[in-house]
Amino acid sequence: MLIFYRGDWLPYCNGQLASYARMWNRFEAAGVALAAISVDPVENNRAMVDKLLLPFPLLSDRDGVVIREWDVFNQVENDIAKPAIFGIGRDGTISYSYIGLDYTDRPPADELFRGLEEVTADGAR
Repeated sequence: MLIFYRGDWLPYCNGQLASYARMWNRFEAAGVALAAISVDPVENNRAMVDKLLLPFPLLSDRDGVVIREWDVFNQVENDIAKPAIFGIGRDGTISYSYIGLDYTDRPPADELFRGLEEVTADGAR
C-alpha cells in the first residue's frame, strides 16, 4: 500500500499515519506492506517515525517527482501531495485507490481494508 500525505505539519496526516501504526497487526495479518511519501525532507520523516512510532517507512519526494507521476500533486496548495492511497498487487496492478477531495478526506478503516482485501484476494500480494 502506498500512502501519499501532505506533510508532517498537518494534524490530519499525523492522525492518519498514527492510526495505521495502531492497526499494524491488521495490516500484517492481511499481508500488506506500507510505505508513505511526501515532499517532507528526510530529517522530518525520521522525526515523524520516531514521534509516532511508525513501523513503516516514510519516503521523501522533495521535488514531487513521484507525486506527479501518480497524479496526486496539488500545485494549488503549495506543491504538496493530495491525500491518497493506492493498493498495489505484487504484479503491479492497482486494485484499490482513494484520492481525497480535500486535506481532511481519508478513507474509513473498514473501507480501506475492504479495498485491500480485493488487492490480496487475487493472490497478487
